[in-house]
Amino acid sequence: MSEGYILNTLQSPALLKPVYESVQNGNVTREEISENTGLDSNDIQEATGGLRLARLLGKEDGEYYTAEVPWEITDTELEFRIGILHGLAKECQPSDWGKQAVVLLNYQYFMVKDIQYFNRTDSVVYDTINEWHRSEKDYVPTSKNGEIDLNKHKMVNWSRIAEYLGLIHQARGAEYTVYPDPELLQTSISLALADRGSDNRVGIEAYLNWLESNLLPIELTADGDIPAPFARVLFNLVKQEEIELVEYGDAGAIQLARTPRADGIDPDANTIKVMNNE
Repeated sequence: MSEGYILNTLQSPALLKPVYESVQNGNVTREEISENTGLDSNDIQEATGGLRLARLLGKEDGEYYTAEVPWEITDTELEFRIGILHGLAKECQPSDWGKQAVVLLNYQYFMVKDIQYFNRTDSVVYDTINEWHRSEKDYVPTSKNGEIDLNKHKMVNWSRIAEYLGLIHQARGAEYTVYPDPELLQTSISLALADRGSDNRVGIEAYLNWLESNLLPIELTADGDIPAPFARVLFNLVKQEEIELVEYGDAGAIQLARTPRADGIDPDANTIKVMNNE
């Protein structure tokens, strides 16, 4: 049987965590989850379906079981969202796209095209992304009815999921701004540092490679810079003295697109230095 498509399955991502925690606490059937959470059968069906597509829930012999989130983080809400991102990142293998890669590919489109503001009901937006999936990424999700195209309904659901994950932010009505939560970005730097860095430093290229493998596929611009929506958050972390961007070793420089010069950012920066990392 063909796997579901997360933009059809999941409309209310806030349901995911309570259902995940309910299963984790030993409620392994829909009846038990309903009794434990007070959610109705439709909500539970949506949440269990979404969790399975995000690779955080499985089912065997009629009973659900949870997959562990990959990292322990003090903020349990952020820990859970990062767990979802990790599951979705595993779908993003260019040689063999998973069906649920749509969530992070849509986000990558906004980064690559330097789009920091969009209306989720604008057909030009989702039609253009749909074409980009096919022409530049060779990503063509299918169902028993054939190829799956983005449309208004799917784009609305995508915006809800992306907002829940901390990737976009509602500005007004159907209009959104595109940038990741600073807490998400700062935590991802700490995780990459622990995995691929040393002495409170991790190379920018190593960080981006770690990010692509584990949370978000972020491509550099045609000029070799970090895309502006992402760069703006890094710039703000520098201004807040959470990180510095420094030159260290022989790796090539990677710049922040469309950001001004600032203290804490070397002109030929190639490394992220984490300040006060305890």
